Amino acid sequence: MDKKNNNRKFSKEAAKALENCLNAFSLTEFSRTTGVRIELLRRFINRTARDARAETWDKIYPSLKPLLVGPEPRNNPPRRLGSPYRRHAELVEMLSDQKVLLDVFDILNDEQRKEAIKTLESACSEKSVPTTYKSLSDEENRLMGAFLALPPEEQQNQLLALVRQGTEKLRVRRKEMF
Repeated sequence: MDKKNNNRKFSKEAAKALENCLNAFSLTEFSRTTGVRIELLRRFINRTARDARAETWDKIYPSLKPLLVGPEPRNNPPRRLGSPYRRHAELVEMLSDQKVLLDVFDILNDEQRKEAIKTLESACSEKSVPTTYKSLSDEENRLMGAFLALPPEEQQNQLLALVRQGTEKLRVRRKEMF
């Protein structure tokens, strides 16, 4: 709305908002509520009156504001890919590679998880022993035990393979989401 000589231009949007407002209740009720004459309201709707005095606009605007401005946008948090962050002292003490392993493992579906555990256990030269972290599930403890039983170079190779698999899985999920 432009302000000129203490008058305001009554735009197409304002006229449409006024018309929508009158769909909710009658012109007479709107006139009574705002204190603006019915004939002047008709001129605004028909667009024969282009300017509204400041005091007229101040009477009409509070009723039109929700229709002009629109609903307030919701501040929804962004959608998550994966489970929320887990807080536990055991997890804080883990090495970075162990945390990455758990994050990637969380992304995979049940079948892929079983396959990842099998792959790590078969890569071990000796039978692996599951870890005993209380913050991890039985599956995660088996995975972590097999991972820690591997030599450092093999740990890196296996972790990179799982990260590639998890990255591909996330790409598919993002495409589905957006």
